[in-house]
Amino acid sequence: MSAGVREELPDRVEPAPDGTHDAGDGRRRGLVEALLVLLAAVFVVYENDPEQLEDIGGTIAGNLGDPLYFAWQLSWVGHAVADHVPDFWTTNAFLRAAGNLAFTDTILGYLPVSLLTGPGQAGALAALTIAGVVANVLALCGGYALARALGAGVLGSTLAGVGVGLAPWRVEQAIHLNVVSTGGIAFTLALLAYGHGWSLRHGWRPDRMHPWAVAAGWAVACWQITLGFAIGIPFVYVLALVTALWGLGWLRSGRPPLPRRLLVAEGAGGGAFLLVTGLLVQPYLRVLATNPASQRSEAMLPLFSPPWTGLRLSSDTSWFWGERQAPDRAKLFWPPEMIVSPGLVLAALAVLGLFVSAWPLRRRIGLALATALATALTLGTQFWGGRAWTYLVLYRYLPGWDVLRTPGRMIIWVTFGLALLAAGFVARLADVVAERLGSAGGDAGRRAVAGVGAAALLVPIGLVVADDWGGPRHWPVAPAPVRVSSLPAPIMFLPTDQIGDYHLMLWTTDGFPTLANGNSGFNPPQQEQLRQATRTFPDAASVAALRAKGIRTVVVVRSRAAGTRWAAAADKSVAGLGIRREDVGDAVVYHLPPSPR
Repeated sequence: MSAGVREELPDRVEPAPDGTHDAGDGRRRGLVEALLVLLAAVFVVYENDPEQLEDIGGTIAGNLGDPLYFAWQLSWVGHAVADHVPDFWTTNAFLRAAGNLAFTDTILGYLPVSLLTGPGQAGALAALTIAGVVANVLALCGGYALARALGAGVLGSTLAGVGVGLAPWRVEQAIHLNVVSTGGIAFTLALLAYGHGWSLRHGWRPDRMHPWAVAAGWAVACWQITLGFAIGIPFVYVLALVTALWGLGWLRSGRPPLPRRLLVAEGAGGGAFLLVTGLLVQPYLRVLATNPASQRSEAMLPLFSPPWTGLRLSSDTSWFWGERQAPDRAKLFWPPEMIVSPGLVLAALAVLGLFVSAWPLRRRIGLALATALATALTLGTQFWGGRAWTYLVLYRYLPGWDVLRTPGRMIIWVTFGLALLAAGFVARLADVVAERLGSAGGDAGRRAVAGVGAAALLVPIGLVVADDWGGPRHWPVAPAPVRVSSLPAPIMFLPTDQIGDYHLMLWTTDGFPTLANGNSGFNPPQQEQLRQATRTFPDAASVAALRAKGIRTVVVVRSRAAGTRWAAAADKSVAGLGIRREDVGDAVVYHLPPSPR
């Protein structure tokens, strides 16, 4: 019996005649292992970024841009469900433009977190922080589960878990909760592989199929797709490809009979996934139909395609690489989308895994080719000839791909590939230690081999952790200078711009009054027109434009206006404009009664 098979078998026990003893004992060990992995993941996520839980209702990770939007969105989703808002997809922002929640990616799957933390800015920030912790924990656990299901053993799977969950690119993408939520992808693939009885180590074993795991895999896939299409669209295509490959493998093996429960789980689960995906697509199709300008332009791809150097660069908060890579990092146009390192140590171990591995040669070559393809797609138009035959091919011809303007997020699949190759390397080392342990004479000899072997196998895991260590920065978020829920709506805050409006949207989590401000992946033309019309506020032209939109209250925030075209707005006279101003600390509130008919 091979060492790899020995590793997967339970300790020797006396089985009951019906085999229930073995099954029950195996389930108990599996549950204990899962619990230990979960606890270890929570510990690692906390230690890697202890600042994240110091003030969960007052700070935010990454920067004061996109994360504020996701905090607002989480709060809106909880509010819409708890208060039975008639049109879930039409939020309070953008003057309640129809379906505006679908102007960008949604993270509906974190609804339970939103309901747990409650309304208001503090609740919104807490929801985002907790959801971020959950995403990071699931990423670690998912990486472990995927490698474990594919036959990597405990140590190889541990390396895969930390390689996936601590990848340096995740620090920069902390501003995008939808992008770092990769745990569901890994768990889906793990459960489907386990349920179909397939592993990298052994290939397909029909006697090890588990219909319940197939059903669970599709259920997790349904949840994962509710976390957005930014990484969900490639996920859909990967699932389609994997399903097709399994089908071809079944045909090549002579079409052996499959358990009816497996077929039911496959059909019902796959059908549910398609149904959920189809329902989630509908709001986006409606937005596209009514706003053709929301279609992404191919010209944006070069702006968000990482250079080759991005594959080796880590965040400036990395304990080891931070200052060492500062000169190269300074050359990047937009670091959050161009720092895409999967981890240099992980990549080195993956290269070793090409030559020494628990995976058969043909499978590791296939895995390496898939990883290389994902790397080419990650670089977008920066890859050799990329404008003609790599990312642009998918962008132009695959349905749905033309909304993905950020090729660098394909690094998710590069990370999975490298983690599995590296896990194969460590799993093979574990096999060698197990073989030496079996041949060692006497208890003392076995203890010595076990001790040295365990220490040696922990080295690559520790190196991956050290290479990737360091969480994002955290920033305090200023509260609204006025009680927003007490103001007559619709409300407009000044100054207004695309990034700054995220903060203004967050302030409206206090009651969700109708807000003229708004920003997301797509801004309707009327949004920019309103910004232009208010540049001279307060004057007759701007007040007339605001009244035409039905806006009842304008709030100028002095501290935010400094250095902008609205810097002097709070000191202008309102005589003859038919409006009333009120000074409230840092804010000046203007009341705009409707014009008399």
